[in-house]
Amino acid sequence: MVNSKKKGNHWENVWAKWLREKGISANRNSSSGAGVVKSDVTNDIDINFEVKAGKQVPKKVYDFYEQSERDAIMTHNAPYVVMHRDGRPEDEFMIMMNCYDWLDLWRKAQEPKTINSDDRELKWQLKIIKDAAVKLIKILSK
Repeated sequence: MVNSKKKGNHWENVWAKWLREKGISANRNSSSGAGVVKSDVTNDIDINFEVKAGKQVPKKVYDFYEQSERDAIMTHNAPYVVMHRDGRPEDEFMIMMNCYDWLDLWRKAQEPKTINSDDRELKWQLKIIKDAAVKLIKILSK
């Protein structure tokens, strides 16, 4: 029989290593659950990771994900499984996705924000600020 604590530690280390290979500072939290930091894998991206592996992870979830993968291939999209558990708030869902799709999303979220071409209000406010700055520079340079 496999020691479940060792098995859990192993998969936490595997996930931390995967994150490090992608440029994210991450380490298995040897005191997860006992200290202030509860995440199984500490990291510099402020995400709490609860790492689960083994027979207790429902097989059906993987069946659902594999169905989503098959469908995504036909539509050229990324596969996601959205789950809602009875008894949880109506607007609360869990999302299962491939770790590489998640990494792409996270990296995009870290990029500097740009103005949307449809954000006319923000563009107008920035134009007013720019014009005021130009006027101020002219006044100060006299």
